[in-house]
Amino acid sequence: MTAALQRVSDNRWRLTGTLDFDSVPELRPRIREALRRGADLTVDLGGITHTNSAGVALLLQWMEDARRKGATLRVQDPPREFTELAGLSTGTISRIKQQT
Repeated sequence: MTAALQRVSDNRWRLTGTLDFDSVPELRPRIREALRRGADLTVDLGGITHTNSAGVALLLQWMEDARRKGATLRVQDPPREFTELAGLSTGTISRIKQQT
């Protein structure tokens, strides 16, 4: 299955399907187009059926892109699988920083 990003309104988007190494590359530029206006955005993740680290990396990249444009990207309704992966990534990064 692939992933889809749909515009719900000017500043609201909905992400559905599978976020993985196959689907993420085509999604990467989609939010960047919306961020060119510098508006705060909300991405609803409730339609994600499966994800892996590529999905977490995509959202982190979009958040960084928003920050660089002076905007905020908010995430709404993340599935449990996503939050578990994101928590693991955050914990791993924190431990690496403490060790250096």
